[in-house]
This record gives sequence, structure tokens and C-alpha cells, in this order.
Amino acid sequence: MKKRLTYGLLFFALIVLGFESGIAQSARSEFKSEMDKTLNILKENPDEAIKSGIRTYQIAKENEDRWAMAVGKSLMGYISYRVKDYETAFINYTDALNSLQQLDSVDLDNEISVLRHLATISSKFNNHDQSILYRKEALDRVKTYSREYPELAIEKGINKQLRDIPYFLAVEYEKKGAHQTAGKILMDLWERAENQNDIVTHARVLNRLGLIKKANGEYNEALEYFGLVASEPTVSEKKKAIAYQNLGETYLKQGELERAERYLLLALNAKEQLNNPRSTFIAYLYLGELEYQKNEMGKAINLWEQGLNVFDKVEGEPELYNVYNKLQLAYMDIDIAKAKSLNQEFNKLNDFYVRNQTFQRGEESSRREALSALIDQEKQRRLDAQQRQEFIRTFWPVFLGVGLLVLFSVILGIRYYVALRANRALSQTQLKLERAKEILKSAETDLD
Repeated sequence: MKKRLTYGLLFFALIVLGFESGIAQSARSEFKSEMDKTLNILKENPDEAIKSGIRTYQIAKENEDRWAMAVGKSLMGYISYRVKDYETAFINYTDALNSLQQLDSVDLDNEISVLRHLATISSKFNNHDQSILYRKEALDRVKTYSREYPELAIEKGINKQLRDIPYFLAVEYEKKGAHQTAGKILMDLWERAENQNDIVTHARVLNRLGLIKKANGEYNEALEYFGLVASEPTVSEKKKAIAYQNLGETYLKQGELERAERYLLLALNAKEQLNNPRSTFIAYLYLGELEYQKNEMGKAINLWEQGLNVFDKVEGEPELYNVYNKLQLAYMDIDIAKAKSLNQEFNKLNDFYVRNQTFQRGEESSRREALSALIDQEKQRRLDAQQRQEFIRTFWPVFLGVGLLVLFSVILGIRYYVALRANRALSQTQLKLERAKEILKSAETDLD
């Protein structure tokens, strides 16, 4: 009887577990379906995507699915990030990270994504120390993932973060003012990229080195680095577009307006084909600056406003909202009321970002000069190494001939020495035989 009761209870428990498992699977399926819907409509309908994202999180919460709740928070962070609501994105991503770290199992994929976004948002608000910490954490998880799941890391592209995160770490150190640290990272990436024939990292690093030179006022050296990227046939169109942009900006700094215009138009054309609104806006921004320097105010205004029609979210971008200042200066003699409105918008944003600066400009300048000197040292070291290789390649027949001559001389010397010793040994043996014969003759004479 007890055995039957035990079996009955076990059977009932299995039914309950199966039922609960079915409910859980159904809930997880509903969650994933809603999440896919959110991502699909985000670009075309952000407002509806926000509602769908909240619904996604609610499904997870109603079913007490801790993993899904963490992913739901991450999704809400991503939506906020895409609509440039960085403060809300930071809060949601922080909640997601805390939830992921409290799970019984580790979800490295999502942790890496969340940490990278938190680092980017921190950087936008000039909190470079925090950004560096997030990137270091992300890099540790990428290393763990690549070590424990090497094939999956390659399949998902996780291993690419081993080159991407160090690069952005260098950028953060540079923005923070720690130029020596940034330089060491960039030099290491430069060497590794050449050794591994990594075109992407090589182009990225050269562009960055050019930017450092440009910021330091060393325009000819900057043009050299940008030119290497722009002229490399295997570099992607995206990297070439960046190089064209940088070449145009540098020529503009030098006052070479015709060359600046040529490269800025090349950059604009490439960026429009790549369909990147923010990057396209930057091309319009500098083309407008070009016309402004020519004193063509109408053309300058038209280009800047064209840029804002392409990308109208400059308020969240400290390096881009300066367009309001440019526009108000251009409108000064055309429409005073418009100029005043733009000036107020610029000052409001400028006050906010100036309060959030994390380093002094004087220190920034001296540290950048130190980094520029480090780049020059590395360049000279590479040039010296290249010259040594060229010298070896040019004179290798001579080195080979001398080497063979030395080797042949050594072989002859050894053979001569061996033959000499053999002759001496033979002479000694013959001498001994002669003495032995004399002794035998002497003995025979005595016997007679």
C-alpha cells in the first residue's frame, strides 16, 4: 500500500513538474516573441518600441523569470540608448547588470554587452574613470568566454572584442589625459595588427594616431597617418570614409580649402552610401565650416541645417552640439531672433557639459605632447627596423657568399687538421715498426 502511495505521489509530482515546465516554456516563448517584436519596430517606431519593451519586461516579471527580467532590463536600456536618452539607459543597464550578476548561472554574452554600453554612456558624460572600469570588466569576461568557449566565441564574434575593447580603452585613457597609458596600448595594438595582418585594427590605430597628431598641431604628420588608411586598397569603406573626413578636417585646419573640400566631399559621398546619419552629419558640419571660412554664410547655414535634417539628435553629443553656436554666428547678420534662440540652446548645453569636464586643458596639452613624442619614437623604431631589413634584403647575396666562404674555409681547415694528425700518427706507427724490425734483427744476430 505504501509503495503504491509513493508511486502515486511521484507520478503526481512528475505531472506537476511537467505542467510547470510547459508553462515556463510558454512564458519564455512569449517573452522572446515580444522582445523580437520590440527590436524589429525600434528603428521605425521608437515610441511603440518603448511600450513593447516595457511589456517584454512585465512578461518576465509576472512569471518570476529572473534571467528574462535581467534581459528585459537590458532591452529597455538598449531602447533608451538608441533614442539618446542616456540617463534612463544608464539606469536600466545598471539594473540589468546587477540582476545578471545575481543569477545562479553566468550569462557572459549579456554581461559583456551591458558593460560595453555602460562604458560608452559613462564616456558621453565625461566620466572616463568609470568608463575605463566598465571596459576592463568587459575585457575580463571576453577573455573568459574566449578561453572557455573558443569555437563559440569565434562563431558569435565575441573574440573580436579582444581587439576592440583595448582600442576604446586607449581612447578613454586619452580623453582622461593619461596619454602615456593610451600610447602604450595603441603601440601594442599597432604591432599586433601588423604581425597578425589585422587590417581593421591597423586602420583604426593609424586613424587614431593621426587624430593625436592633429590635436597636437602636427598637421603634416597627421596627414601622413590618414593618407596611409585612405590609400590602402584592402581597408573597408567605413574606415576610408573616416580617413577622408580626417584628411578634410586637417587640410581645413591648415587653410588649404580646395583640398579640404575635395576630401570632405569624398567623405560625404561614402557616408551617405553607408547610411550612417550621425557620421553623415559630421561631414555636413565641416563642409559648412568650409563655406563659413569662405564667408559664404548662406551656403554654410544651408549645409548645417541639411546636416540637422539628417541627424537631429546632437543635444546628446558634446562634440556635435557646437553646431548651434556656428549657426547663431552665421545668422547674426541675417536673423537676430533666430541667432538669439540658437545661442540660448548652445549655452544651455555648453553649461551642462563644461560642468562635467574631468581634466584641465593645460594638463591635457602637455600630456598629449608626451604621447605625440612616444608615437614618434615608435615610428623611428619601426623605420630603423625596416631599414635593417632592407639592408639585409639588398646585401644578402654578399652575406651568403661570405658565409659560404667562411664555412668552406672552416671545412678545409678541419680536413687539413684531421689529415695532418693522421699523417703524424702514421709516421709514428711506421717509426715504431722500424724500431721493432731493428730489435728483431739485433736479436737474430745475437742468436747466431
